[in-house]
Amino acid sequence: MIQLDGFHHVAITVSDCDASAAWYADVLGFREMFREEAADRKACVMQFPGGEMGVGLVEHRPVDDADKFDPRRRGLDHLAFSVGSRDALEACAAQLTAAGVPNSGAIDVAPGAILNFKDPDGIALALFWDRS
Repeated sequence: MIQLDGFHHVAITVSDCDASAAWYADVLGFREMFREEAADRKACVMQFPGGEMGVGLVEHRPVDDADKFDPRRRGLDHLAFSVGSRDALEACAAQLTAAGVPNSGAIDVAPGAILNFKDPDGIALALFWDRS
């Protein structure tokens, strides 16, 4: 059996790497770790504040604009980040609203609460508070 140490990163295909990197920094407070560019793609790896988790934003060339992200297709349904308390989740909802980002507000679920929203490409994101 392969020995795994844990989660390393998630890569998300975006339509404009520069615009998405700016949005993830401005709205979610991520910081840029590094960028790389090749003939067929552009990528930016981001890190959320106070954490080691990486989120890779990848712009493939050429981009087919007609093929937008849809969480109902095979692939990514959504990407959820953790927050430390219910109050923090409520504060995040207010911050997203103030930034002009439509969101669900905090929704109670059996293990805690979830807040759903989308990035500029319509990729489904969530913030999750786990009560345990």
